[in-house]
This record gives sequence, C-alpha cells and structure tokens, in this order.
Amino acid sequence: MSDQQPETTDQKLKSYKGLEYDLNDPRFEGLSKNAIKRLLKEDLWQKNKPDRIKSQREKDKLKRRTRAQMAEQGLVAPAPKRLRSKDMVIGNRTIVIDCAFSEYMNDKEMDSIQSQLVRCYSANRTSKEGAEMVITGFDDRLKEALEKKTPSYDHWLHIQFKPESYEELYDKDKLVYLSADSDNVAHELDPEKIYIIGGIVDKNRHKNLCQNKAAKQGIATAQLPIGDYIQMSSRKVLTVNQVYEIMMKWIEYRDWEKAFTDVIPQRKLKDSVLLSEQASASPKQADNAEVPVASTEGTSAVPPASVEQSATNPADQDPTSKN
Repeated sequence: MSDQQPETTDQKLKSYKGLEYDLNDPRFEGLSKNAIKRLLKEDLWQKNKPDRIKSQREKDKLKRRTRAQMAEQGLVAPAPKRLRSKDMVIGNRTIVIDCAFSEYMNDKEMDSIQSQLVRCYSANRTSKEGAEMVITGFDDRLKEALEKKTPSYDHWLHIQFKPESYEELYDKDKLVYLSADSDNVAHELDPEKIYIIGGIVDKNRHKNLCQNKAAKQGIATAQLPIGDYIQMSSRKVLTVNQVYEIMMKWIEYRDWEKAFTDVIPQRKLKDSVLLSEQASASPKQADNAEVPVASTEGTSAVPPASVEQSATNPADQDPTSKN
C-alpha cells in the first residue's frame, strides 16, 4: 500500500491517515513534506502503540495456549520456564558498552542502538552466567530513545546507566576495548578485565573510530578470535548485541567456535567455512590428491575476518565492533 498523502480538511487543519495536524505547528516550521510525513508516522506509531501491545498480548496468549495443548498431547516438548529478572545469575565480570557516539548517529541509528541495548539486556538476563552491565556516555539522546521505545529500562537489574566515561569509572589497566581493527586477539575473556563494546551504529562510515579512541586514551584493545575459527566469505557485520551474546556464550561454553556459530546468523555463515571442519577434511583430500609435478609458491593466506557494527531494527533487529 502506498503512503497516504496528507489531506486538507479545512484551511487550518490537515489530516494524515485520520490524524489531524496543523501546519502552523512550530515543529513543522521549515520542514519539507516528506519530513512532516515522517513526524506524522511517528505520531501515529505512538498513538496506536496501546492497540498494538494489546493485539500482540492476545496473539502471545493464544500461542501459549496452543503450545500447552500440544504439549499435553505429547506433540511438542513443554515450553521452558521463563526466567524472571530477580532470578538472574550474575558472575564477577563487568562489561561496558560505550555509548558516547550520539554525535555520529542519526535518529534511525539511535533507535537501532536502543534496540540493541534491549537485546544485550535480554541476553544478560537469560545467560547461565551474566555480567554487570554498565552503559557509559549515557546522554539525553540515548535516554530519549530508551524512554520512547522502552520506558521500563529504569527497572532493569544489574545494569548501570552512567553519563561519565569509563575512564572516570575504572582503572585503565583493567580496561580492554574490543575492536576488529586491533592487532591483539582475545583468546579468552579474563574475568579480571573489564571489556568495552563500542555502542555505535554508523554503517561503517567512521573507520577505526573505536580503535583510535582507545589508542588515544592509552587503553588496551583486542578483537574476538573469529578469524581463528571461521573463514568468512566476505567482511561481515556483527551488531552490538551479537558481540555481547557471543561473549555470554563463551563464558558459558568456553568454546569460541560454538559461541560464534550459536550467535552469528546462518545467512552470514552460509558461504563461510568452519576451520575445524576444513582441517578434518584435509587428510582425506590429501589421500585422494595427485602428486603435482611442480608446485607454485606465493599463495596468500586468508586474513582473519573483521567484525563490524551496523543497524538493526527494534523488533527484528544489536553486537567485536568494526570501530
């Protein structure tokens, strides 16, 4: 369905999909028709939010009822009990998400980082061993994005929202900033270290942003060892929440390959190669291969894949960050 154009109801008021508005409203001053339409869409989204929530709850209730009936008939396994926030298991680790990048993001990207933070919290809440989460650089723009989409965020447990920088909160010797541009590889997550994830969605516009920031601050950097386990078919993007989930999975499994394959979407792994499978297949290939008369040197090794950050949408859509 094409977007409905604003319709005139009288000389002062106009109507957009049943929503009346006044072009003399100061917030419309100097805006193009498309910009006004975007604002009206957001107004409609907020106006219809209670109805959407009610409809979704009814769908969820029906889904649970149907599944319970199927479980009684032995057709499916019983649904696992939903973990309550007060039952969260928190270990002795702290993970920081550096959100001091609002100036680099537009409104849509701010909404994306809000959604990724929600997913990080959800992963932390349901992990076998969660971490103490700290959001640094928590400014008015991020606060507004959370209040608009997730007003219950101030009731979350084991998470702190700090306007200060991590430099003001922790000893630099304990900090490690995760960046795909780092020359160092984190082969394990040291519980004595505080790992920082760059909380930015920038479509890869700002190269080396997090790496350069950490280097300037004299803070150690490292990248997750994805290149040691997976030969990616191309440079892939991981969101903030995917990086966080991978860290949670490693803490649970102590197995990077399983952590990566559990979290990275299958569409991104479709044409990639697990190096463990490649290694196990090599002896068979060698047995069947003909002995060459001459060999050619100079074949270059595939470099470790880097990990970047990107946008995700709130409900479908998180996060090592490319930056």
